[in-house]
Amino acid sequence: MVSLFNGYIFFGIFIVTLLMGAYYAYRSLLDTKSFMNQYGIHVTALLPARLAGSLIASITIVGVYILFRENGPEGTWAFFAINFLQALFFSIFGYLSVNDQEIKELDDVKYTAEAYVVPSILAILNAVLIYGLSDKIYL
Repeated sequence: MVSLFNGYIFFGIFIVTLLMGAYYAYRSLLDTKSFMNQYGIHVTALLPARLAGSLIASITIVGVYILFRENGPEGTWAFFAINFLQALFFSIFGYLSVNDQEIKELDDVKYTAEAYVVPSILAILNAVLIYGLSDKIYL
């Protein structure tokens, strides 16, 4: 299994991205109200929060499938591209959201740098995976 991911480093990075996805999928799908309360998000945003969680959960489940399939990540460039682009876009828009002047003036909203730091880390990790697995994922 490790050899399919070109060694322990890329295998480990892949596992870390899966664990991060599983954590945020759990928080936004099953622990939704607590997750929203953490950031001061009104309960009426329950559906959009779960929509986001369903997308994260879907990507994570596909990643688990890739982990256990016979050929590992072979030919799965689209999976890695989607992960990278989603993290990149969320890094940009997370930063813009946290620093939005109108949002900053609201008393109940508690956005933190987590909104762009975590996706930035994921974007970097996915870029490293794309580079490190390029001989496999582009087959």
